[in-house]
Amino acid sequence: MKQKPLARFYKIAAVVMSVAFLAAGCGSKSTGNTGPITIKIWKTFEDSDNLQALFDEYQQKHPNVQIVYTKKNVDTYEADLVDALASGSGPDIFSIHNDWLPRYLDKISPAPDATFLYKDYKNTFVDTVVQDFTKDNKIYGTAMAVDSLGLYYNKDIMGSAGIAVPPKTWDELAAHVQRLKKSDGKGYFTRSGVAMGTNSNVNRAVDILYLLMLQKRTVPFNADGTEPMFNQDISANGNRVYPGQAALDFYTSFANPVSMNYNWNARSDYSIDAFANGRAAYLYSYSYTRQSLLQKNPNLNFDVAPVPQPDLDQPAVNFSNYWGEVVSKQSKNQAVAWDLLKFLSSKNSLDKYYAKNKQPSSRKDMIELQINDPEIGVFANANLTAKSFYKPSQVKIDDIFAKAIDNVILNGVSINDAMSQAEQQAAVVARSYQ
Repeated sequence: MKQKPLARFYKIAAVVMSVAFLAAGCGSKSTGNTGPITIKIWKTFEDSDNLQALFDEYQQKHPNVQIVYTKKNVDTYEADLVDALASGSGPDIFSIHNDWLPRYLDKISPAPDATFLYKDYKNTFVDTVVQDFTKDNKIYGTAMAVDSLGLYYNKDIMGSAGIAVPPKTWDELAAHVQRLKKSDGKGYFTRSGVAMGTNSNVNRAVDILYLLMLQKRTVPFNADGTEPMFNQDISANGNRVYPGQAALDFYTSFANPVSMNYNWNARSDYSIDAFANGRAAYLYSYSYTRQSLLQKNPNLNFDVAPVPQPDLDQPAVNFSNYWGEVVSKQSKNQAVAWDLLKFLSSKNSLDKYYAKNKQPSSRKDMIELQINDPEIGVFANANLTAKSFYKPSQVKIDDIFAKAIDNVILNGVSINDAMSQAEQQAAVVARSYQ
């Protein structure tokens, strides 16, 4: 039986529309959009040369996508970002520090399941990335690299003191310091064992203190991040101990004139300069410090070891400090932006990125390849045990613990009072962000 003309028309129209929809879906498998798309990216520290080859590769696969990259000044970055987001002119993708997520949750968009599944993400990235950039099993960011603390050591100074290997424990570090330090007898250390103990002349002093606190099993905040617990006691070997106080006491002991560890004070050179010019044998710092040291002293005979642990019978703990990338909630192309982030943090992309811009990896499956690298191996390995913790405001919390160090060293405040004050001040900050 023949179809009526009108019925035949509807059938043909339906077929044509189906083909059209299939064609549209095949135009961009990841994004589902064939129209011209511009993705604006803001990052700090990163030169465009390090990323341009990856941008070009992505654009070859997605000809309709244009990537506009801007390297921002870190000193004004957050103010510029907040202003741009407030005016609705912000980037599609932007960097945040690894402890900024709580403050930016209402400004960013989580990854679609079609881009990242939480289980796959958790199996791919090191634990600190999962901790810092996910919440309630939702993925809010990726990281192309992670930096964790290492212990730089001067081989010549150690050799002159008969020390063959760098310290593995806190006790060994303290013992080495007593063998390495030299003073002019007038309050100036002509050589320090470790650049550590004060706030003003130690690079990232608060990060070192955070490391020590986490190594002693300090619980910085309660589970929901509303209450600081830096000065709370815990049970250890049947005793009640205060890990936060123990960490602050150990850190400041190296600048305490009545301590056997005393080897550093306000008259000491800035820590990186002191290590570069041979006035300090040990320096806690990150992988990026290597270049600064070589620029200051190309002939410096040094290497890097894992940071000392308080107890080798316990799992190792390190501290991470890095930046990750997130997608703005204001972006009109969130799916494309997330597809680009997945591409940039893929193993294939990071292989090329690290070849040009050597950094410790954020991915578990690449760290094994980096561990034997003489420049970043220690830092890559440290990423496997690195931790960080929630800060309602990085700047304010850092200032609180910088002041705690100063209170002990400069103002004679007891360890207990200094940590108690820090906890109280952190509580005020936490409440202001609830």
